[in-house]
Amino acid sequence: MSHTKITPAAAARRGALVLLAVLTLGPLALGSSPVGAAAGKPLVATSVRTVTSGASTFITVEATAPMAYTVLRPDARHIIVELPGVDASQLSPAYGVTSPLVGGLTVKQSLRGAEPVATLRVELRAPARDRSRLEGSYLVLELLPVDAGEAPAASDSGQARPTPTPPGNPSQTAQTTQGSQFGQPGFVGEPINLNVVNADIRDILNYITEQYGVNFVVDSSVQRVPVTINVTDVPWNFALDSILKANRLGVEVNGNILRVATLVVLKDESKIRAEEEMARTSLRDAQLLNAPLVTEFVRLNYARASGSLASASAGADGFVGGGSSSAGAGSGGDSGILPIIARRLSRRGGIEVDGRSNTLIITDVRENIDAIRRLVHLLDQPEPQVEIETRIVVANRSFSRDLGVQLSASLLNPSRGAGITFENGPNSATGLNPGGLPGGLVGTPGASPGLSAANPTTVIGLTTGIFGTAQIGALITAAESKGQAKVVATPRVTALNNRSAQIESGAQIPVVTPQVGGGGAGAIFTTTFVSVPLRLSITPQITDAGTVILRVTMENNTVNRTIINALGTPGIDTQRMQTEVLVPDGGTTVVGGVLNDRETDTQNRTPGLASVPILGNLFKRKSVTRNTDEILFFITPRIYRADYQGRRVESEPATGTRSVTIPQPVPLGNPSSNTPATSVPAGPPTQQQQAPAPIVIQPAVQPAATTSTTEPQPASPPRQ
Repeated sequence: MSHTKITPAAAARRGALVLLAVLTLGPLALGSSPVGAAAGKPLVATSVRTVTSGASTFITVEATAPMAYTVLRPDARHIIVELPGVDASQLSPAYGVTSPLVGGLTVKQSLRGAEPVATLRVELRAPARDRSRLEGSYLVLELLPVDAGEAPAASDSGQARPTPTPPGNPSQTAQTTQGSQFGQPGFVGEPINLNVVNADIRDILNYITEQYGVNFVVDSSVQRVPVTINVTDVPWNFALDSILKANRLGVEVNGNILRVATLVVLKDESKIRAEEEMARTSLRDAQLLNAPLVTEFVRLNYARASGSLASASAGADGFVGGGSSSAGAGSGGDSGILPIIARRLSRRGGIEVDGRSNTLIITDVRENIDAIRRLVHLLDQPEPQVEIETRIVVANRSFSRDLGVQLSASLLNPSRGAGITFENGPNSATGLNPGGLPGGLVGTPGASPGLSAANPTTVIGLTTGIFGTAQIGALITAAESKGQAKVVATPRVTALNNRSAQIESGAQIPVVTPQVGGGGAGAIFTTTFVSVPLRLSITPQITDAGTVILRVTMENNTVNRTIINALGTPGIDTQRMQTEVLVPDGGTTVVGGVLNDRETDTQNRTPGLASVPILGNLFKRKSVTRNTDEILFFITPRIYRADYQGRRVESEPATGTRSVTIPQPVPLGNPSSNTPATSVPAGPPTQQQQAPAPIVIQPAVQPAATTSTTEPQPASPPRQ
């Protein structure tokens, strides 16, 4: 065993080296460790300076290191700057400021837990906007004056809270109700400005609660999380979503309360709820499989169990007459309430219809029978009906005027048998007409389409008499007619809601069709009757708002005796209209109209002479004709609402859509495509299913209400 002897001089040198290492590495070790950081001195604010440059005022806070800060706006005249972890003992309690925007600056030192907090309170002389930024160890707060018309509470820094609106201001009421709209599709909140550094997320949630009325419940899984945000004019709900996503937090909405928790906690809770729901579903299915079945007999009053009256009549309600038929009024393809009830049965349920008594026979578990009974009661109600009065007005106006002039001259030489005649109209004979008009003009008015008026009502004749063998005559013919006709047809019909109605009135004309027989036989004539009706077909839809939606088809046909073919069959004039229109109860509207206006101007002229001014009127015929045809369709609906006894019920117009909620106690099982069939365990039926009970007849609430009879079902019926 060897021993090393250390001399005093060597020991002194070794101790000096150890002391030097401790002095060099000690601060580094303490500063890099949490203990060292905690044991170190806090940040110290060393000075506050205020500078005015133009219209802006700059407040600069200097510290020994970069510092976290929060800028708050409690009202429009104060700004508060909080500096957590900063020692303000070296600052003065108050600073005098010479600025048009700042009236004073005070400094307050406090403790939050074991941590010092420095608070700077800025008092404003006038409303101002603030901007804040951190430049190294300097915090700069810039104040700018508010422009004319700008909101005083606007904050460019984002840390400044919007100025609270005085009570009674409508904008504040609209702003605080936005919390209940959070999470709704398409919702965009009020813009928000936030600029915070290392702020606690719980403080940010509290700020949003105060400003926008959002009710937050922060889960215990959310710890103190430092958040740095700098957003400008961003909807507050968008900013909140971004904050939560950045920190892996989620929101669970329960009415108007938002619960904030970590994503892990929300995911675990969702799994637990899903497992509980599956367990409840399995238990519910087992209870339904073992529940006794009940048969309900529901006799309907107003609704059809299956089909409609139109289908039940099997086409017997069609219009028949003169060899032609047309379909009558129908229900528009209504299939009754059977498909509606069948879809709401459970897997074990079944339904049948007794068409003779209009009765539904429903078999299902008791609680589903009760829900179906409520549904049937809502559907089996008396439907309102509407009386539709229409007016078809046909107006015809005609006017014609015809003016004609005829001239004739004759020069005869009886001794030599020669002569000269002239006339500008047709002449049926030549020669002199002693004591009257020239022979060519006698009896000519209206006889042919010359220069005389057709069917004249006035004839004026002039003659020069006989001057030797010369005779000159003139004939003026004039005709004018004016006519006006008005035809009004008023068909009227009453129909149930969503049921079509039809009414016809008119004549039927025979149409003879010849056919050549084979084998040299004579022609065979076939007679077919064609209807020429005045027809109204209408389908109303009555709304709760006191209006009626109408699908209208109106047709007015008349026989035209002026158009006849070789076999004597006349023509048919047709006016038709089809439309859908919304009309108020008792209101009248014009649903259609046609106006035909025809004007004809005709002249018959003698070439050349008719162009001579003034004198040319003796050599022309002028005819003017005007015809105007107008047809209008008016319609007036009147709603009639009846109670169970058929008495009229006055109802107020609805201001919105009616809705009634009916619970669905069992899963949908019929038709089988709704829910997969569940196999029933084999074995003898339970004692509860084997025990039949007597039939119970439940009295209806009203004498005319739906009647139902309940009978227990001892065993499960086979699936349909």
